Amino acid sequence: MKKACFMIFIFIQFNSFSQLLFPESFVVIFDSTRYFKGSVAPSLEIKTQRQLYVEITNRADMAFRFKNHGITVANKFELTRDGDQTILSGGFIYGKFKTFYDNPFVLEHYAQYQWAEARGLQQKVALGSNLRYKIFKSQKGGAFAGAGVFYEYELWNYRGVPEDRLPTETANVDNKQLKLNVYLSTKRNLSQKIRFEGAIYFQDDFEPLFDNPRWAGAIALSYSFTENIAFAVNLQTIYDFAPLVPVDKLWFNTFSALEVTF
Repeated sequence: MKKACFMIFIFIQFNSFSQLLFPESFVVIFDSTRYFKGSVAPSLEIKTQRQLYVEITNRADMAFRFKNHGITVANKFELTRDGDQTILSGGFIYGKFKTFYDNPFVLEHYAQYQWAEARGLQQKVALGSNLRYKIFKSQKGGAFAGAGVFYEYELWNYRGVPEDRLPTETANVDNKQLKLNVYLSTKRNLSQKIRFEGAIYFQDDFEPLFDNPRWAGAIALSYSFTENIAFAVNLQTIYDFAPLVPVDKLWFNTFSALEVTF
């Protein structure tokens, strides 16, 4: 049986992209009878102003299950142009493969490519693996913990740095590191109409460990008006103790969504 979930965003505030993609917020299949679940939110706006104004946004994530394995694919793309000038560009592509889907311990391997021009992140590549532990799982939700190692490459410019923090030399800065990744997440139907999702992430390099970590958290609360329509409020935040360039250490994003499932 196949079902799809379509999300229509009501409003988005602050920056839309960060270094960490909150993968535990992507769709997850809990019902053993389901083999596909997904969400998508495309939009296109074209205006004739002094110059041609074009705004394109697309967000989608899908989960597939086959035999005892699972695949998650997610992407987001955002582009705003006013004539020949790019005002905003950002997005990501993410993929994850899980083995032994129904076992208490699961191996998951993932890859991520990302860019966020407004913040100054020209590109990021991450490749890693986690050992995921199922604390509990049912049709109503579940709780999970995971830990692993990933390789991270980042290239930054100074576009997102306030003027009073700009150094004399503003050449691009890059970094390549092997890092630890730890997370704890839960998804739970609190009642027939209310659903809660939450996750905490910890990332840091090994030289030394716990010296300049990156902490992140995400919560979402949704209310179902009917079996197929729900309204959700989301909050995502990151605190990076040592960003490569002097952008704000605290980043957060909040948005609301109308979810239509069928």
